[in-house]
Amino acid sequence: MMSSVPTWAGACLRSTAARLAVAALTAISLAGCGSLVRGVQGSYQGLVNSEWFWHGRHGALTEKELAWATTAWRYVERNTQADSGLVGAIDGYPGFTMTNLAEYLAALNSAYRFSLVEEKEFDERLSAVLEFLNEMDLVGAGLPNRSYHAATGDMVDYGLQPAQVGWSALELGRLLIWLNYYRRHYPRFAEYIDKAVLRWDFCGLLDDDGSLIGGRRTESGWQRYQEGRLGYEEYATYGYYLWGFDPARADRLEPFEVRRFYRLPLLVDGRDPREDGVIAPLVPTPYWYAGMEFNWDNWGDKESGDTHHSRPHLAEQAKNLYLIQERRWQEDALYTARAEHLMSEPPYFVYDAIFGLGSPFPTLDDQGNFHDDDAMVATKAVFMMWVLWNREYTDRLMAVTEHLYDAERGWYEGRWERSAGYEQVFSLSTNAAVLQALLYKVEGKLFRQPPPISRLERVRGDEFIHPGRCQPYSENTP
Repeated sequence: MMSSVPTWAGACLRSTAARLAVAALTAISLAGCGSLVRGVQGSYQGLVNSEWFWHGRHGALTEKELAWATTAWRYVERNTQADSGLVGAIDGYPGFTMTNLAEYLAALNSAYRFSLVEEKEFDERLSAVLEFLNEMDLVGAGLPNRSYHAATGDMVDYGLQPAQVGWSALELGRLLIWLNYYRRHYPRFAEYIDKAVLRWDFCGLLDDDGSLIGGRRTESGWQRYQEGRLGYEEYATYGYYLWGFDPARADRLEPFEVRRFYRLPLLVDGRDPREDGVIAPLVPTPYWYAGMEFNWDNWGDKESGDTHHSRPHLAEQAKNLYLIQERRWQEDALYTARAEHLMSEPPYFVYDAIFGLGSPFPTLDDQGNFHDDDAMVATKAVFMMWVLWNREYTDRLMAVTEHLYDAERGWYEGRWERSAGYEQVFSLSTNAAVLQALLYKVEGKLFRQPPPISRLERVRGDEFIHPGRCQPYSENTP
């Protein structure tokens, strides 16, 4: 079903007439809204598209935009395993991670809201996911494995061989975000979502300081390590906050450094990869997701309008990450839309970053090797920037991206910076991002609904059925 566009009337002024009058008479700075009105812009529609109401694009999808969404959903249809109902991460490859499962949930939600799937298919698909989550094998630490086989639901390594690889607190953070979204927006499924999450032993995901902890299998047993760097870490904390945990250390920006690019400041991770062996590329996508899902607000913020952000440091970082790419185009004539992306040749996966390992605009593999010839105008980055910022530059980006698709297979990963050629890999990540970005255009901030009262409250309050380990709690818990 197509959702109607909400009215984003903020707290700055209480009526459209008042906004028009103030804009026409004074064109003043509204400090409380953080925006500068530069004129009436000729019409009411011009004002509605100004920063008073919205910093990005909003409105019902056009016929062309709905076709874009339909193309993205084709990827999911093509890569859904008939027996399990699960979806592989790459076209023709049936492995998937917990991040991929979150991406599938995001794609399914968008497809349902756009009436690309009917009620019965939505129920069947979501039920298959919840059945998997409630029955899947967990690693020895009582947590989801890093990778599973979409056809069988079994734990596998990245080569699809049976294995307990370990767990990722970052990936589970994103999955927790989308499971919490579903329990809010589809409360009839909240009981089954709660049951799935209550299977996990969260003691292994957070330490006493609130750092995110990943785990890997070694010859001597499970090795635990602090997981996450600036951007990915802060975004993942939303998932833990939503389920009642306090990932305080992971949500702290320190240690950071300030670097300037095109006269704009950016926070970059201050930890030295030579000391801990962890590269820290600054990639924009976690900031884009935080914008589309939470409007760069605190996880529980139900009051802020769309032009006010209760996590202003995230909003400012996101804005500067966008503007730096825009200025690179304006001043150096280089289309730039950075994201992590897949490739059809080695190293197969890279981070197209704004900063990393001391260099601006590097392309890095997960070992910290440079692959700058593999930089890409990434399809998912274009769509996310296009909906978040209504600017000439994002229109230009969309003009060089809107034909990067196969109508039966989905959207390609992107266009090579060096040559304009297509990278003809199809991924769940890119196609889910297209669908989620288009839903943001229609609905704005996705997290608006309050949580339901569900199974979680019952288990938390009963000493006889409480699992007796680190467990989430609900916002409704006294």
